[in-house]
Amino acid sequence: MSRALDYLLQARPAAMGAYFEFLRDAGSRLDPRTRALISIITKVSTQTEKGLLQYTRKALRQGVTAEEVLDALLMAFPALGLSRIVWAVDVLIENAVPGFAPSDDRQPLEEAAPTATVRTSPDIRCGTLSALPEGRAVKRGGGGHAVLLYRTGDAVRAFKAYCTHHGAELMDSGIDGCRVTCSQHGWRFELPDGRCTQGAQWGLRELPVRIEHGEVTVSWSE
Repeated sequence: MSRALDYLLQARPAAMGAYFEFLRDAGSRLDPRTRALISIITKVSTQTEKGLLQYTRKALRQGVTAEEVLDALLMAFPALGLSRIVWAVDVLIENAVPGFAPSDDRQPLEEAAPTATVRTSPDIRCGTLSALPEGRAVKRGGGGHAVLLYRTGDAVRAFKAYCTHHGAELMDSGIDGCRVTCSQHGWRFELPDGRCTQGAQWGLRELPVRIEHGEVTVSWSE
């Protein structure tokens, strides 16, 4: 449980107690596997990486299969959209969740769907150096591999565009010069160093940058 929830439980025990009682009752008539799949869908909807991993692993321990997780996500396509489903599968692959890890004993996705290309650690092409504004943050990439860039002269630094609180993607609307604010809980980060100035001091994850022939490329890594 987060420190914020701990604080709210102490500050407003009656209200928060009622809230958690509501959550317990809301799923009490569903079997554990169904509850687990719905919980996964809610974490994908909010793009909460830590919660997605927690609930997916819990679901697998309860007997849910990776194929059933995928079916649940695809059934929720009208609500989630393709970009969130791709983000979720990227997260599960990158964290080697059983059933999604490349080393699993299953047919590779490339063979099952030869027209699709699945890359767990892509290079993110961010355009030319001259096209990047100097002295302020800009966002590039997407599909679970969004990055924040900051250019100083001929040098560029890059960071994962995901909040270190619950993993929500940092949106363009939250960028104000050198400052980036998460729309979910207001955590703030400052570039060029990615430090957290409002939150729990967990700075953004920096990524390596290559500049070749004036083209800027960021190497995604875990």
